[in-house]
Amino acid sequence: MNFLAVDSKFYEEEICDGHFSDAVDCLQQISTTFSPKEKLLVIQATFHAIKSLNQSHLGSSYVLSMDDLFPLFQFVVVRARIRNLGSEIQLIEDFIEHPFISGELDMMFTIVKAAYHYIQHEKMSFT
Repeated sequence: MNFLAVDSKFYEEEICDGHFSDAVDCLQQISTTFSPKEKLLVIQATFHAIKSLNQSHLGSSYVLSMDDLFPLFQFVVVRARIRNLGSEIQLIEDFIEHPFISGELDMMFTIVKAAYHYIQHEKMSFT
């Protein structure tokens, strides 16, 4: 978590014990869904799992900023170890109806793409 610049308040012992396992388990379901809409709903559920864990630890009035959310989501993506995440993202982009993906879902999908591209870039810099 330190490598991904996750703020230390998110990996105190109480949270770290679970390592965001609910969110990781949720994101792993993206490989078992078949329609782009279902895949987006898995992404949305993953974000809600991250949010609920943080709210239970930091209080319901705590609002995650993008500076907090992006590193946390990267951590969840890395821990989920989705073998073909790039293909899953491409399938959503190719087959989703554009009026369906807007607002919050669009932001969440953009974060997934950004996390994937960041991880791919980091992989290349280590090889």
